[in-house]
Amino acid sequence: MKFARLAVGLCLAGALAGCADHSALSESSVPETTSSTHDNPNNAPPAADSAAFGSRRVWSDGLSITVSPAKSLKPSDTSFPKAARTTAFVLTLVNGTGTTYRTSELTVRALVGGEPAAEVLDSVQGLNGLGAAVTEVPPGGETMLTLAFAVPENQVRMQLVIEPNGAGQDPSATFEGIA
Repeated sequence: MKFARLAVGLCLAGALAGCADHSALSESSVPETTSSTHDNPNNAPPAADSAAFGSRRVWSDGLSITVSPAKSLKPSDTSFPKAARTTAFVLTLVNGTGTTYRTSELTVRALVGGEPAAEVLDSVQGLNGLGAAVTEVPPGGETMLTLAFAVPENQVRMQLVIEPNGAGQDPSATFEGIA
């Protein structure tokens, strides 16, 4: 008899928890962040409104973007623009929306010390830039984009501002870390 009451109580508690109002999560224009210290090998805590490199942001419409940790590369002789060092990121985009997403809508800006960092094109290393991203991602589909940016020779704190709906369009997400 005690077990039956306990089981009924647990079921009732679970049902009530499931009825909680979660509308703010799905209607929020601020992306959801998932991250862990394991996902942030740069060991640099992001600003309060930023996600760490290596983490994922999920928008209320179901679109999610993961930005890999920064990877330092030596630019080839044919890279443009010329840079002392290049840092590359892999962006994994998962289309959890009900419509096709066109990567041509995506805008990515890099900032080093608050100043814009130039995107580096280096076809020798397979870095063809965001302009070459013309993929249509169906609902439930996924694509990966590799982007690189010019950075100083020494490690720096860097931010990537991602706007999935185009430049100046909300909502955006900022990823931050050491590059």
